[in-house]
Amino acid sequence: MPTKPNAALHFPCARIFEKLLLQQRFLLFIIRSRIGSPRIFIKSMAFLIGILVVFTLFYLGLLIWLGFGLRRIEISNSKNKAHRANHVLPAVALIVCARNEALRLPRLLRALAQQEYPADKLEICLVDDRSTDRTGEIIADFAAFFPNASHLCIKDTVSHFAPKKRAIDTAIRRTTGEIILLTDADAAPGPLWVREMASAFGPNVVMVCGYSPYLPRQTFRQKILALEYFSHAAVAAGGAGRLQPLTCTGSNLAYRRAAYFRIGGFDGIAHWISGDDDLLLHKMHKAQLGKIAYATHPATYAPVRPPKSWPEFKAQRTRYASKSLHYARALTLTLALIYLLNLLVCIGLLTVILGEWRIFIPTLIIAALKAVGEYLYLRRAASLFGEQKFFSVFPLAALLHPFYIVYFATRGQLAKFSWRGEEFGARKSKDALKSVGI
Repeated sequence: MPTKPNAALHFPCARIFEKLLLQQRFLLFIIRSRIGSPRIFIKSMAFLIGILVVFTLFYLGLLIWLGFGLRRIEISNSKNKAHRANHVLPAVALIVCARNEALRLPRLLRALAQQEYPADKLEICLVDDRSTDRTGEIIADFAAFFPNASHLCIKDTVSHFAPKKRAIDTAIRRTTGEIILLTDADAAPGPLWVREMASAFGPNVVMVCGYSPYLPRQTFRQKILALEYFSHAAVAAGGAGRLQPLTCTGSNLAYRRAAYFRIGGFDGIAHWISGDDDLLLHKMHKAQLGKIAYATHPATYAPVRPPKSWPEFKAQRTRYASKSLHYARALTLTLALIYLLNLLVCIGLLTVILGEWRIFIPTLIIAALKAVGEYLYLRRAASLFGEQKFFSVFPLAALLHPFYIVYFATRGQLAKFSWRGEEFGARKSKDALKSVGI
């Protein structure tokens, strides 16, 4: 879904609701105090409900539009089976950038060591980005043992280049593989991951987006986070199927080296802390160099661990939302309408506190209709991905979803976030903006 049905861990719910209740109780008080007679109040509320209905119909139409994209991917997968069987494996440069990842790296390195791909066609480039723990030592040991692995060390930052983007760009320029394949230090792809992602590069394909499911998912909290993160993949796949790619994840992403340099790499987006994945995706799409595909074969998945705490989850989602105003105008406008839809739903649902049943009940019906549309879309996407094990938590996710969207969409534009021991805003620094003429 274009918005992400999320719920928090077992503790964030109270914190989110506490802040939103204070804000929206005040807003409701202002509305009621400014409107004089009951007749004017009813007309005003009817107008707001009308707007809510229009936004909801737009949202459901968007889900239907994305649903046709999922269908196109199903058809494309069937047609590409013959190509994948006869595909000549290209040279791949597998890049991992890590900062203070000593606890997570060993699992990934074990997975990389088990890849079933010709060693003469696979180079593994591991980048230590200013780590202060044993990350550099772990990487060096791995590179010393595997001849096709190399170790890069970055010890400083530059004002106009976000650290991770700079690390990726440095690694790309130090490697030679035709296909650039990226993942994160907390991932654990299967042994056929490199082979299947490389095989997804059919004729005229310049970029392949992959799925990174949250694992494990034994507990209720893990399931609800897995559903939330799956919704990102559902949106990404639907958009790619409609030839309008919307988002992707940097933990499972591949593109052609030639295409990267033809679009100028990260030029123009280097100063944004986040966006080494989706901002580059949008730039690649705008250049119209070829097709952007989405891989849905289970062997292409690169599972990652879910956030372990509320601060980690909050920082991660704030980072995700921080660059949304830098998207293309049409996408930014669409996200703004979805934000307003969820804001109105939040306000309408909270009117139950004031006993305004004439507002609450219509809003509740609209929210239920919205949730049904989301459920049907996610079910369709789950069938494509082979994911069916977390829908028991959907009712709570649907209830929290509007509050989640309002909270993190707002926070992403206003708050700072911590990432691997550093604190950032959406852009790297004021000096960075001046250096690139912004």
